[in-house]
Amino acid sequence: MLPQRPVHLREFMDEPDIAARDLKSNLRFIRWVNRRLGGTRAVLNYLRAWSVRWPQSTQPIRIVDVATGSADIPQAILAWSARHNRKVEILALDIHAGTLAIARSWCTAQPNLAFIQADALQLPFADGSVDYALSSMFLHHLPDAQAAAVVAQLVRISRRGVIVNDLLRDHHALQWVKMMTLFASRTIKYDACLSIRKGWTIPEAASWATSAPWLTCRQHLFARFTMAGERP
Repeated sequence: MLPQRPVHLREFMDEPDIAARDLKSNLRFIRWVNRRLGGTRAVLNYLRAWSVRWPQSTQPIRIVDVATGSADIPQAILAWSARHNRKVEILALDIHAGTLAIARSWCTAQPNLAFIQADALQLPFADGSVDYALSSMFLHHLPDAQAAAVVAQLVRISRRGVIVNDLLRDHHALQWVKMMTLFASRTIKYDACLSIRKGWTIPEAASWATSAPWLTCRQHLFARFTMAGERP
């Protein structure tokens, strides 16, 4: 176990004036991590299991992806939904203007994916106005109280379920992240290691769900956890 979270430290990619080249490099790395180390698969596994209960109607399932980054997980969801004839619409939300610009440029224009710049702590949606609210690789950027507040926002706006997908704070993971990024850029090395140091423990994450006992935490390989569930 690592020491307490260094919440006073910020990742390079959180800075509004980060160079576009560095931001793109970091976002490509996160895409690789999600694709190869289980983050994308974890989200899809939940949606795949839940989709058997989706109503057969002309109305699509509406999903909001909060702090979407480069929108790689929305892209994966839409690819899955197209293969399995599931009607899905996704709104990809991020507060960072530079990140949103990159996400738009990397995503093929399609009517069922839209982008919005907004604050995760003040989501501009009415209570229960979307089917699912997601957030991946984001909460470790925040202080404890803000992370809990974002989860409360996800619960508030969703009428069917929530998926949170983030990193565990783990000494062994920090060592293999250092090895994995040995030849990476300075910003990737710094941000990747700090992400693990600012990650969570399962008990810490579980404490966010006090107002939504239908959310449960699950540990995954490669220092990742999910907190997810559908409303009863």
